[in-house]
Amino acid sequence: MYLSNVNIQGFRLFKQLDLNLNCGLNVLVGENDSGKTSLIDAIRYVLGTNSFDRIFISEQDFHEDLDEFTIQLKFSDLGAHAYRFVEHLSNETYEDGEAVKKQRSVLYLHLRAQKTGQERRGYPLIRSELRSGSNGNGLPIEAEIRDFLATTYLRPLRDAEAELSSGRASRLSQILSSSKEIRGQADQILAVIAEANECLLADKAALKKAAENIQKNYLHHLIFEGDKQKLGAFVDIAGVKKSDLAALPDNLKRRHLREVLEALSLALTDDRRMHGLGYHNLLFMGAELLLLEQEADKEFPLLLIEEPEAHLHPQLQMKLLQFINEKAKSADKPEGVQCILTTHSPNISSQALPSEVIMLGAGMAWALRPEETELSPDDYKFLQKFLDATKANIFFAKGILLVEGDGENILLPAIARLLGRPLENYGVSIVKYDNSGSWKRFARLFLRTGKDDKSERENWNPIKVCVLRDLDLWPDCAEEKDDGSNPYGFKKLTEKNQRYWHRNCDDPEQRKVDHRDGLSRQNILVKISDDWTFEYCLAKYGLFDECYEAIKGSKEGINSVVGTNEEKATYILANTSKTDFAYNLSEILSAQLKNNVSDAVAALGVEQRSDTVVCAAASASARYKFAVELKNKLPPYIVEAIEYVTASIDDAKQEEEPVNGVLA
Repeated sequence: MYLSNVNIQGFRLFKQLDLNLNCGLNVLVGENDSGKTSLIDAIRYVLGTNSFDRIFISEQDFHEDLDEFTIQLKFSDLGAHAYRFVEHLSNETYEDGEAVKKQRSVLYLHLRAQKTGQERRGYPLIRSELRSGSNGNGLPIEAEIRDFLATTYLRPLRDAEAELSSGRASRLSQILSSSKEIRGQADQILAVIAEANECLLADKAALKKAAENIQKNYLHHLIFEGDKQKLGAFVDIAGVKKSDLAALPDNLKRRHLREVLEALSLALTDDRRMHGLGYHNLLFMGAELLLLEQEADKEFPLLLIEEPEAHLHPQLQMKLLQFINEKAKSADKPEGVQCILTTHSPNISSQALPSEVIMLGAGMAWALRPEETELSPDDYKFLQKFLDATKANIFFAKGILLVEGDGENILLPAIARLLGRPLENYGVSIVKYDNSGSWKRFARLFLRTGKDDKSERENWNPIKVCVLRDLDLWPDCAEEKDDGSNPYGFKKLTEKNQRYWHRNCDDPEQRKVDHRDGLSRQNILVKISDDWTFEYCLAKYGLFDECYEAIKGSKEGINSVVGTNEEKATYILANTSKTDFAYNLSEILSAQLKNNVSDAVAALGVEQRSDTVVCAAASASARYKFAVELKNKLPPYIVEAIEYVTASIDDAKQEEEPVNGVLA
């Protein structure tokens, strides 16, 4: 049995949400305010928790100005638990592996909450009801069923040490009292406590004397004579007496055992020294998983965890998720736990299978299950292997630049910053892919099956993904001649590389179309370089001087490089060490901006330079003039890619309405 679907109408930021869940692990990812906690709370509102949290529906739970919300949970594969819900079951039709239509039983829980327009004790009166049935038209749900379905909820920023401490109805006592071993040895435990009480309260024992002192010299001076025969001061552990133990009925034994367990606490070391919050969190989560497994036949094993990465360093985060995955329900382990967790951690999301990840944002959810994306089985295997913590930050981004080489990976963030469009200000992640076609796998991760039509735009994954690819057409001037007649040539013409030469390409535009592989759709944009490579295009379109300085360390000898723009760009590419070139060019362009800003401020009068507002305006103007000039020197496909994942770089608007730039 597992929670297979959540349908929400009008709850918080969810105007409408219909989400299928995995029977095992579900990892909810997304930026802040994307709806992760709201989805967890929606489930809690319907099922409650087995830690007896009080849940109150408030006006803030309603979407915008709506007066009603509904939350419907669907449970599938009821199996041996179906008997618990006989009066509440619904039948649904499905097709088996041979396309034969069959019937099966499912359970729907339907929570409806409505504003009444009235108040009670100064607070809005909200009516709610929980019923079964696919439309909420079934019978009310009994307390017994709600107790069975109550979830285990680990809140964010939890105080794990306090949760594992002693106290009335403590969480630790609940965990221990569910243990078959402890229940099976209840008599032995109580016998030990009774023996301890006798030793502690012997006639000359300190505790006995302290209790007699309190009774004789204080309590009996404060109460009436008639009460002195009935009342006194007694010190013991859980009230267990050796003389009474044999005759105690089972219900009193259970009560005494519970009181004993409530006096216990769980620590990381027997010397009780202080430890960090991270290890206490792991100890607490381990104890909760133990409780879930112990009570699997009495409680629905659903675990809700918010931000399990709290206080854990990356390696422990990965180990935690691996452990949860081992405990998770699967086809091979139907007795396992269903887990729904939220995270901001790329480390955790990278350890989950891609099919276990659910992305949230803008009141929508996009599960990455096989039937909902365009990923093939091989794609899932690839991503499972290569989606490391660095690349997993794509799950939390507003925009993504997928780039082919180190040059783009280093330079594009710098160029975007110099254009007044810092990628970090727009929540954009840049991810380098290898040249084996892995970009297609990342692109298909964000494509929704059967949703290409613009009428389905609301169902598209909203993350804007721009893939940058090299056209890889070599100009004639790149050919190395045997007689040395071409000073720029460094590519030998061979049978194997015929297809790379520009002269052998009849239709460069069609080559661009082919390079997109039909994946430039929905919110995926595939941009092909205007010419050979990224570095070649930078040199050809307007940054030759800067590129020359980046590879030579200065502009000395630059006049010796003569020829067409293609020949100069070929010279740059032939002499480029891509990583060093990218870092050097970034520093050169940043230095140019810094000099322009300094010159603009220096050009002001003495009085103006003392006015911070005037200086700031001059600096801003210089930055935007530089951005406009740089934009005009860049290859168009680079500008278009940055604009796609950030915002349009409007020359006129920049002059009229400058925004805050960032000095490199």
